[in-house]
Amino acid sequence: MKYIFDIEDAEVVRIEGDAPRTLYTLVQPNTRNTKHFAMGLEEIDPNSEIPLHSHSEAEEIIFVFSGEGIAYVDDEEGSLKPGAVIYIPPNVEHRFVNTGDTPLWITWTLSPPGFEKQIRKVADGSAGMEVFSEK
Repeated sequence: MKYIFDIEDAEVVRIEGDAPRTLYTLVQPNTRNTKHFAMGLEEIDPNSEIPLHSHSEAEEIIFVFSGEGIAYVDDEEGSLKPGAVIYIPPNVEHRFVNTGDTPLWITWTLSPPGFEKQIRKVADGSAGMEVFSEK
């Protein structure tokens, strides 16, 4: 079994439209047999964002490793810069805006998994970033 992964091992999903970005899912149940979480990277284009949304069952941890921006989590607003960590409980609305001239890079980890299914639907146009169930 493989335990060490890099970006070339990821499932890549590109989202176009009003909020262009690329997701690289590295760890998820259908490829790594995880039971309790999914994890990936996200590259948010300059002057783009992850639109306002929430997860009905999942907790999420975001880690910023490159770029700059603004995080909106519930009623809190904060700077996104390398080293920032954001915790998002279930049913809490959140949005991340890239305010820089370079891509904003984050890691995301969700427990339980399920987000990776929804993001495929967002990319193919069959769903939006509304509140959704991971089931």
